[in-house]
Amino acid sequence: MAEVSRDYGLDVLHVHYAVPHATAAFLARSMLHQEHRLKIITTLHGTDTTLLGRDPGYGPAIAHALENSDAITTVSAFMRRETGRLLGVKRPIEVIHNFYEPHPPGRTRAEVRHELGLADGEALILHLSNLRALKRIDLLLATVAAIRPRESFKLVILAGDSFAPFRAEVERLGLAGRVVVRERVNDIDDYLNAADLGLFTSEVESFCLSILELMSIGVPSVAFAVGGIPEVVVSGESGVLVPFGDPAALTRAVESLIAEPARRAALGRAAQQRARAHFSAAVIVPRYEALYRRVCAGK
Repeated sequence: MAEVSRDYGLDVLHVHYAVPHATAAFLARSMLHQEHRLKIITTLHGTDTTLLGRDPGYGPAIAHALENSDAITTVSAFMRRETGRLLGVKRPIEVIHNFYEPHPPGRTRAEVRHELGLADGEALILHLSNLRALKRIDLLLATVAAIRPRESFKLVILAGDSFAPFRAEVERLGLAGRVVVRERVNDIDDYLNAADLGLFTSEVESFCLSILELMSIGVPSVAFAVGGIPEVVVSGESGVLVPFGDPAALTRAVESLIAEPARRAALGRAAQQRARAHFSAAVIVPRYEALYRRVCAGK
């Protein structure tokens, strides 16, 4: 960081995550001559506040990073509230939502569905996550185990970590023929393009970028109304949200969207329009640029 800032005359280091990146940015700034006064902007994500922020070993480091940043942003109003509540941060925190720009898929929808073993008429329900405890994979599996008719879908899980701890539960629920797992996938746009709907069962989310990824190509999601998700999805218009802890309600919502492709398509169109209007690069990047200019105005 210090070398690049010096060699290219940077004015701003914009770092995502207070730990370790903001802490590293402060160290880099201290290595430079005083006349090269870097501005540091820190963007908070869920890990900072809801996970590490609760840890007595990391909490002080995160609070220090925030107090010494020239500006702080976060990805949802929910995250701003939680940061104030859990870390006691009094400084202004600007909400600048995540954005996503879809990439052209490398394979056709038909090719991907054939690879996954989907028969004609089967709905592809997609779940993307790192499988951490907060993602509640237990509720995800319980939800799909109750979907009827069982032959109407396959659940495809793009896992950011090993799915091995959940294999026994898949077998216990009789889902071996209904669940397809792909671990550490890079070409996610191929799978997004093949999906019919998304399903997410997190007990807390700072934003849920996976939902936005699906929205950006016109695929609606069913999820619990937790954290920042209601800022992304308007329930009944661009997806379906239900209260947390009610997998039966999730099951009913999924069954309804499987059985009503016209409604699913309408929600998908509205989801794509919302993604473009509120969470595209064309909307979000200028907000960051304006922030950089404000922070640097005194230089």
